[in-house]
Amino acid sequence: MGSRKERTEIRSKLSRQGWRYALELGVIVFLALVSAVTFLMVRSKDPLYVLRELKNWTDYRRYDSLIVRIAEAQRVDPRLVKAVIWRESRFQSDMQGRNGERGLMQVSEIAARDWAAANGIPHFEPAQLLDPEINIRVGTWYLSKALQRWNDRDDAVPFALAEYNAGRSRVDRWIRTAMQKGSGPVEAETFQASIPFPSTARYVRTILARYDFYKRRGPLRAVDGGNGNVQNAPRDPKADSS
Repeated sequence: MGSRKERTEIRSKLSRQGWRYALELGVIVFLALVSAVTFLMVRSKDPLYVLRELKNWTDYRRYDSLIVRIAEAQRVDPRLVKAVIWRESRFQSDMQGRNGERGLMQVSEIAARDWAAANGIPHFEPAQLLDPEINIRVGTWYLSKALQRWNDRDDAVPFALAEYNAGRSRVDRWIRTAMQKGSGPVEAETFQASIPFPSTARYVRTILARYDFYKRRGPLRAVDGGNGNVQNAPRDPKADSS
């Protein structure tokens, strides 16, 4: 059986081996995680976004379920809506702009009252725009209307984004100016190059880039807030036109 001293030495040796094995396994797992994260960051073509997403996972995914449900009801690509939210508020629902814009999609009071009137909501208060669901409903409704207005173009998205940022009257004026310089209808590429407001041109460009980033990831999927399981967001058959 061996002496007590021998048994103690054996246990001590096994213990050291166990700790060494655990340490080596931990290093392997850590290196594997680092490699996986590095791969995702490089593959994404936007490593800074991926890094911020990993750091603020809950914020960056929190509203996916609402976005998918509301955007699909409005026949708008959820990834475009999420790209607008990213640009407008970085997913901060309490964001307030310099000109009174509120919430995730930085909706103005005028746009909100138009939405309320169109949907028969008699007692709408601007403070309600800080509610994420209401804000996404109003912002997506406005974006949907803009997309429909420009659906005769080769790509309606740049026109709709410019309208969302600068207003319809300015977009109409920019198009008239561009038409005077050329011949035929003004298409998306020409329009983007002719936007005279640097802030709006940058706004459209950055959202289009983020939209392309989301499209490379595939369809937007929703995270169930209750148990954290990822699932396809259900369509709401009773969703109104809000």
